[in-house]
Amino acid sequence: RQILEATPLLESFGNAKTVRNDNSSRFGKFVEIFLEDGLICGAITSQYLLEKSRVVFQAKSERNYHIFYEMLAGLPSQQRQRYCLQGAETYYYLNQGGNCEIPGKDDAEDFRRLLNTMEVLNFSVDEQNSIFRILSSVLHLGNVYFEKYETDCQEIAMVVSATEIRTVAELLQVSPEGLQKAITFKVTVMEYPGAILELQLLYSLPRDAIAKTLYALLFSWLTERINRLVYPRQEALSIAILDIYGFEDLTFNSFEQLCINYANEYLQFFFNRIVFQEEQEEYIREQIEWKEIPFSDNQPCIDLISQKPYGILRILDDQSCFPQATDHTFLQKCHYHHGTNPLYTKPKMPLPEFTIKHYAGKVTYQVHKFLDKNYDQVRQDVLDLFISSRTKVVANLFFGHAQVLARQRSLIRRSSTRTRRYKAPTVASRFQQSLLELVERMERCNPFFVRCIKPNNKKEPGLFEADVVSSQLRYSGILETIRIRKEGFPVRIPFFVFIDRCLGAAVGHCHSREGRPQSLWVGLGSGDALGVVAKVGSSWPHPCSQLFLKEQLYQALESKRSRAHHLAALTLQRYARTFFIKRRFRSLRRKIVLLQTRARGYLARQRYRRMRRTLIKFRSLVHIYVNRRRYLKVSRASGHILVLRWQELTRREVVDVTHLEIPAELMELLEAAAGERVNAGCVVLVPPPALQPDPQLTLPLDINDYPMAKYVRGHFQEPAFGMLTAPLKAPLTRLDEDLRHEALSLFQLILRFMGDPGLGGPQETLFGNYIVQKGLSVPGLRDELLAQAANQVWRNTNVNNEERGWLLLAACLSAFPPSAAFDKYLLKFVSDYAFAGYKPVCQRKLMHAMARSQLGTAAARTFPPSLLEWTANRQQASMALDLHCFNAEMLSSWAECPCGACAHPLCPAVGRGLVEGWHGWSVAMKAGAQWAELAGHDYVLDLVSDLE
Repeated sequence: RQILEATPLLESFGNAKTVRNDNSSRFGKFVEIFLEDGLICGAITSQYLLEKSRVVFQAKSERNYHIFYEMLAGLPSQQRQRYCLQGAETYYYLNQGGNCEIPGKDDAEDFRRLLNTMEVLNFSVDEQNSIFRILSSVLHLGNVYFEKYETDCQEIAMVVSATEIRTVAELLQVSPEGLQKAITFKVTVMEYPGAILELQLLYSLPRDAIAKTLYALLFSWLTERINRLVYPRQEALSIAILDIYGFEDLTFNSFEQLCINYANEYLQFFFNRIVFQEEQEEYIREQIEWKEIPFSDNQPCIDLISQKPYGILRILDDQSCFPQATDHTFLQKCHYHHGTNPLYTKPKMPLPEFTIKHYAGKVTYQVHKFLDKNYDQVRQDVLDLFISSRTKVVANLFFGHAQVLARQRSLIRRSSTRTRRYKAPTVASRFQQSLLELVERMERCNPFFVRCIKPNNKKEPGLFEADVVSSQLRYSGILETIRIRKEGFPVRIPFFVFIDRCLGAAVGHCHSREGRPQSLWVGLGSGDALGVVAKVGSSWPHPCSQLFLKEQLYQALESKRSRAHHLAALTLQRYARTFFIKRRFRSLRRKIVLLQTRARGYLARQRYRRMRRTLIKFRSLVHIYVNRRRYLKVSRASGHILVLRWQELTRREVVDVTHLEIPAELMELLEAAAGERVNAGCVVLVPPPALQPDPQLTLPLDINDYPMAKYVRGHFQEPAFGMLTAPLKAPLTRLDEDLRHEALSLFQLILRFMGDPGLGGPQETLFGNYIVQKGLSVPGLRDELLAQAANQVWRNTNVNNEERGWLLLAACLSAFPPSAAFDKYLLKFVSDYAFAGYKPVCQRKLMHAMARSQLGTAAARTFPPSLLEWTANRQQASMALDLHCFNAEMLSSWAECPCGACAHPLCPAVGRGLVEGWHGWSVAMKAGAQWAELAGHDYVLDLVSDLE
């Protein structure tokens, strides 16, 4: 994608509207696409022969490069103000051609697409801003105007538009004074050493040279920037594509057209050499009888333009070095040196023009401003000025340019045998050098040529002008190419490759005694007129390496070869089909025999089954009758029990809570407990022991000062108290942030416990213990858990659902006490609103907890309630434990005592007359062959719960 996106970027900066093409490429683009295993792995783009003069001059009905108009149309107003930009018509570098718009082209939309392309190619925001700064400074440079006046008998140039100077200096981050000096002074080095003369100029040569250099360096930087991004990681095969502007013959032809046509002249010479000259030389080298086809050799035209020392471009470079030279002196030198050349024509009238006869026809060039356009020199002080720019991109561009110039100077000094003054390269010299580099690069490749034929010169679709097309075919050499292919031998195949490929189709060969091929004949039959005979061997004066064929004969041979292959394929298919049909027949016969065997066996077994069914039918009917009567009798009894059980479970459901999520670990425990009976029969109903509960437990005197509504107003987040049927959005009490999610999950478990009709038996106990364990493991959630349980039993209209809530509240109070700030409020709520039978249970547990309030969090259990406690809470009964002493004495003790809800070892000790406390006493429990002992301050029922 990055390789594809680079194309519109280079087109915006390198394409422009001309009189012949609205999107003409004004540079040579040489793209190498690297392939690895058939996939594109990278690309390198090289640019040649950029038409820099278009930056400062455009002919009528032409435009500058697209990027300037796209930038002015697409930049937001804020950025336009930052760069001091206006409409395209206000800039001298953009309005010389007249119309600044192209029908059918939306410059603003193209600019938005250009910005997307820069993002794909990883251009940073700073780099994009630097690019727009440079482009804006080029436009402002074109609006710098000069005014002349005389002083000391000398014309002096003075800048009129000082505002533009300051704008350009601000955009490029350079000194305004240095910039003004750079565009108004020209340094001339005299012939004698040490003499330097500075002249203020009236014309705009330095200004235009700076603008062209800025744009050319920016274009080169963009190309290198793209190459770094898509450069191949390793060596690979490549396909190179060259796209370059074509031959131009306009109404007004200037220096730009001369350079463009010279490039096309050179490329046409390269085309002729590849297609005609090398083709015919190969026929001569292979000693093939061949009548040489004449073609137009344009080497004299190339020499006329560029040969040393008096080629037209050479004369132009020499004239550019003389301060007093003009376009007229240049023209006179051209007339003097080339007036007698048949390819060069002087005008009949004294006009500033000359005519060159190119391969594509005669073109007349007007020499107006030839020397100005050829001027491409930037002084060292100007380079230093831009190298000191505070804009990183501008400084790097000119620093690299200065290094290139320094290397060129050093190479000239080393290559020269005598000291000579360095002469800065001109536009013509740079153009010739780029063209030579391009041709050298093409010579290293195996070239293929694609000719683009223009159907008309009016830029209109659907219009085909025969004379325009025929002239292009004629001067581009396509007609000669067709002729040489028709009369020559375009197909070349090595001898032995041809023998291996066409053997048996239409080829025969004779062997010598040594077995080597001595002669080769090619024919299509007795009636064919086409044929080639070639010999191989040392008897020939010049051994041939290839077989040369005409296209018609080659196509006929390929047709016979395809026919022979077709017949061979048909024979192979015929034998293959015969083989497969025979194999299928044998397989089918085996399957038919097997099917008959299986069918006979099946019919015999069917008869046997019918007889067997007939014999046992009567007995089966009798058994069915007897068993059905027994089944009906049993199912009536068990069905009645299941219906009663299900009705009891469904009565507790207020709303559907089965969709509420429960933890995965709890789900695994519930699934494990669904199919087994846990600790069945370990809890039995026994007569009450002789001991009595502690009569000292009484309600506090100030219990009426702690109504539940007061706690709700003071400690709840919202002053609302009552049963909820949907999960909470926020906890009831004020909790820390890290406990809020745990509290909401806990409320969902309470809803499932109270209203899920599928919970019963061991699963119900397991679900309740999971909720109690949450309160034991997180002390900060205990009051929230008790408050949620109390909230769900308040104003609960479903008696069965409310009973489950009080059961859960009693189980929680068996495991841990409420905080000191909540215990009396909860005791008051239990005393006033407890469900039938749960009032004394919950009161006793709460008052025991309040009696142990000095222990703080240590008063809580380690494990959730045991099966004994759940059974006692459901039946609102007391718990008792049988204690066995080591002296064989046994006694019964209350499991709920003044010390706590779950029995310290102190209780049996006091019962035996030891009132000094639990020090020195312990309780041991035997589980199988193992003994476990508890200290006096541990809970006995915690050990029972642990063992369960």
